[in-house]
Amino acid sequence: MKTTVITPHKSSLGMDANIASLVIYIAMAVVSWIPYLGWFAWAVPLVFFFLEKQSKFVKFQAVQALVIGIVRAVLAILFQIIVWALTPKDLYGALNYLTGRGWGAWALFGTISTIIAVIITLIIVYALYQAYRWKQVELPLIGPIAAKASAKLDTVDLSKVRGFSQAGGSQANDAQPAGRFCPKCGKENAPGAGFCSGCGEKL
Repeated sequence: MKTTVITPHKSSLGMDANIASLVIYIAMAVVSWIPYLGWFAWAVPLVFFFLEKQSKFVKFQAVQALVIGIVRAVLAILFQIIVWALTPKDLYGALNYLTGRGWGAWALFGTISTIIAVIITLIIVYALYQAYRWKQVELPLIGPIAAKASAKLDTVDLSKVRGFSQAGGSQANDAQPAGRFCPKCGKENAPGAGFCSGCGEKL
């Protein structure tokens, strides 16, 4: 695993960057254990990524947490579907389970799902512990993806939507005739005026 020691610095979120990273991982981990809502726990670090304005360290940790969250969500949904498919839907199926038919596979996949969830939680604990120590650890497979994704997401400008509307307003204003400013007194006059209405200077 690639490990980079980071110089302590402040986050734009109003706290030390290592504490901000800690909050990202903890918040995602807490949400991930909430039934069904945990499938969308990856959105938590994404919010922190766009809230952070200056710390590349915090941004990297947010994207790495995002990738971890997506992997966990995909696996959780997959195993949830398998367990649901194996769950008896009628009395006959339930009786088969009571006689020992089918419950083994159901229990197996349920156990595997729980084990994977625990492993991912331990990975999150390790990542946040290293982040707290000002170490940027690129986890195997996930780390390189996070580094590339962080660089790409960093180019996204959320103000473009607002800027687009402002630009549209500017274009609308540009379509209107502009007033004339007097070179002598600076007063704005009506478009096409020959003389300044303030000082009488010829325009």
